[in-house]
Amino acid sequence: MIQSRLARVRRLMHTERADAFFVFNNEESGQPGTRYLSGFSGSASVLAVTRRICFLMTDGRYFEQVALEAPGVILVRLGEQPVGEWISNLAKKEHWKRVLVDGIVTSAADFALLKKRLRGVNISVAPGFLQQIRTVKETDEVKNIGRAAKIAAGAFHKFLKTIKIGETEKLLAARLDFFMKECGAERIAFDTIVASGANGARPHAQPTDKKIKKGEFITFDFGAVYHGYACDITRTAALGRISPALRSLYEAVRAAQRAGCLAARAGITGAALDEVCRAVLREHGYEDYFLHSTGHGLGMEVHELPIVSRANSKKLPAGSVITCEPGVYVAGLGGVRIEDDLALTKTGAKNLTRMITTDLITI
Repeated sequence: MIQSRLARVRRLMHTERADAFFVFNNEESGQPGTRYLSGFSGSASVLAVTRRICFLMTDGRYFEQVALEAPGVILVRLGEQPVGEWISNLAKKEHWKRVLVDGIVTSAADFALLKKRLRGVNISVAPGFLQQIRTVKETDEVKNIGRAAKIAAGAFHKFLKTIKIGETEKLLAARLDFFMKECGAERIAFDTIVASGANGARPHAQPTDKKIKKGEFITFDFGAVYHGYACDITRTAALGRISPALRSLYEAVRAAQRAGCLAARAGITGAALDEVCRAVLREHGYEDYFLHSTGHGLGMEVHELPIVSRANSKKLPAGSVITCEPGVYVAGLGGVRIEDDLALTKTGAKNLTRMITTDLITI
């Protein structure tokens, strides 16, 4: 698996006539790219993929971890020589003429280090390459996302039974996080969103000290990580009996999300799938309240390629995993979002989060 990923990097290197591809990892700034290409999940390293060998430099905190997670790399021990000196010596030994970096994840400081130490060597930028090569998932990657989804779903079902009127959004978010970890999450995928009442009109609202009360919607956006892969789920629930206006919001979003899930497949463009959801909301009179795109790719990062939006005219590839998450947000009233994770095939999509109903949940 790792070798096939490195082969993709080396194909780009061959096309660009490059001798090496660097991934700098400072406090996880180079993750998940480093883990994807080597298996190493630590927070500090420099990965150098050459035409024949994969080198990984890190410090003494991680020597044993490298041996366990990344047996295929040549370990370079930081401390025996400085990073810059190692890079310079390796370039001279292998007669490098050109190296590549991903311009999106490589810091200005690391780029400057390469320029200083690789005088006479051309440094080229491949923006977004580390995300591009992860767009199509391997079978095990999809299984890991699915397992993360099962963990999150199990936690959510347990969590729903504990909710009480009068509890704060912050308390509910903390409890849902706890349940996900209790159910086997490696970590929480992102800061959990709990937004009730008027706060739900903000798509990425942060949990507050607001107490939940009857007659409101409450939106939960949450995700677990399993073996480095994230799920991303959103459900909106009703706190007791709700008004006809809120019910109308929910049914419109549910119809749009269902249409998107049914239309999702490899070969449809991101723009076309976005329009499927948007058209339903247009019919219900809520298009102007749909404030974001329909979805995004999902994997080792919560937001990956491909993008499901009006701006993406490219076809969605088989093997990619996307979210389908239309929403409606009305200031002063509240909001509704429903989000599922879909693994795309040529004939349709497998819903990895189907174990949580999209029918209105009433608490």
